[in-house]
Amino acid sequence: MVYKKGRLLRTLETIIFGTLNTILSQLVEKTFFSKRIFDFFGRVLPIPQAIVRGVPIKIIIPLNQVGVYNTFKNWEQREPEVLDWIDGFETGCTFFDVGAGFGTETLYAALKTNGPKKIVSFDLCLMSSFNLAYNISLNNIKNVDQYFMALADKINIISYEGPTQYYFVKEREKYDSITFNALSISIDNFTEMSHLFPDYIKIDVDGAEQSIISGMSETVRNRRLKSVVVEVSDKSEPAITEFFEKAGFKIEFERRFEEEETIYKNIIFARK
Repeated sequence: MVYKKGRLLRTLETIIFGTLNTILSQLVEKTFFSKRIFDFFGRVLPIPQAIVRGVPIKIIIPLNQVGVYNTFKNWEQREPEVLDWIDGFETGCTFFDVGAGFGTETLYAALKTNGPKKIVSFDLCLMSSFNLAYNISLNNIKNVDQYFMALADKINIISYEGPTQYYFVKEREKYDSITFNALSISIDNFTEMSHLFPDYIKIDVDGAEQSIISGMSETVRNRRLKSVVVEVSDKSEPAITEFFEKAGFKIEFERRFEEEETIYKNIIFARK
């Protein structure tokens, strides 16, 4: 019964959104009136304010980005252990946010009282990086350095596949993906080039965590690095746990959760 309802819903979505997209495409092709549509929607950008543990944060939510809306509405409940971790930072620290997205951790850390002196944010997603740049500007944040680049085990050219966030595009899969090439750099390379060094690192990169950690073998040996939180899958967890334990870290906290039949954990490693 549930399967039949799902098929019916997908069929209705195809009819409704497919027809609407076809009509709009033809209007753009054949009329100048269609410019009025762009004039209207080009002026529509919700900028709500979240109150995250008492910290007011403004963000943009483009109308096609349902995932950003869902995260905004569940900001405090989504990963409370990471917010707790940020609340425990030492004053005057440097925080590397790897997989920053639109800024759930970067913005909170930057705007909270007694937050980090410097935040360095990395993300490779085109839309997330744009959103974060806009959000940093909206909130008049001055202590965040944002980098639109990949972190990996070495300097390299890599292929990245990311979701489009569009619900239905004719002759494409629902929430399909696009692929582009990008330059990657390791955390060890970055710290050497930038002369910035982290006291704390968050890594949430949906599958690339092992490559990133392989590129921080020098960083992890520096005792200035106090703690790292990593989102791991059941496949990457053993190697990552071994890496940090060999470097003199212990598991301070872990939380298990599941998304689309894949098991994940947030693990906080702290130096012994």
